[in-house]
Amino acid sequence: MPTMQDKRHDFLWLVQLWMQRERDIAGWTATCGDAVAASYRIPAAMTARDAAFDFLSFHSASFRGETENECPEWLTALSDPNYE
Repeated sequence: MPTMQDKRHDFLWLVQLWMQRERDIAGWTATCGDAVAASYRIPAAMTARDAAFDFLSFHSASFRGETENECPEWLTALSDPNYE
């Protein structure tokens, strides 16, 4: 049975693949930080694939096409996780 850690790993792997391909990302550091923070906030009912699509649709024009997407609620006010 996959764990939340597995879901975080899969999400970050998908985002990393996209970032290696994407050439028009402004603010690489912020996007990378947002991806890490988002990986800790993926809703339990959401798959890693759907979470990555939400993230990429908001951060990349090549994923959203001509429309401006609103930021999904689970991606608002991202902050670095507290490491213990």
